Amino acid sequence: MAANVLTPAQANLELAILNAESESMSSSDFYAWLKDLGLPDEVAIRLEGVAEITAEVGKRVVNVGKMVLMKIIEFVKAHPNMAIGIAIGAALGALVNTVPLIGPLLAPIATMLGVAVGALAGHRLDKAAIGRSQNSGILTIGQDVIEIATAFFKLLIDIFNLALNGARIQGA
Repeated sequence: MAANVLTPAQANLELAILNAESESMSSSDFYAWLKDLGLPDEVAIRLEGVAEITAEVGKRVVNVGKMVLMKIIEFVKAHPNMAIGIAIGAALGALVNTVPLIGPLLAPIATMLGVAVGALAGHRLDKAAIGRSQNSGILTIGQDVIEIATAFFKLLIDIFNLALNGARIQGA
């Protein structure tokens, strides 16, 4: 996978476009959008706090928090069942943690297995929903894990590019 190196002008343009998208939504609109996605009030309020994080890039203020959240929400919309599977796996780990005495010992293992199995099952449901062929055998787990990792790391790269492009522009 080759790194996509941007010139300062390209980075500036990309950052300006993402910032314009994030500025087009006020804080109250962003909160309403989060609620429309079905998030509980507590989660929406905390994410609204993250959305207010800004950074000074050059001579302008950029809504880094909103940009990162918009990328994450874009990922969740593209992989809804995988996100649900991961959430169920994490909830399973939290539930195991409540078992007296051995719960705290088993919770990390239960969380890891729950998240992995949930992500895999959700990924397969997402593939079926868009009509992509899928095999349900044990030998295809490796292929599914690679697809999940690729999607996740693409999200991570997009988020890091936001930060790095902002730093590159500021240093230019």
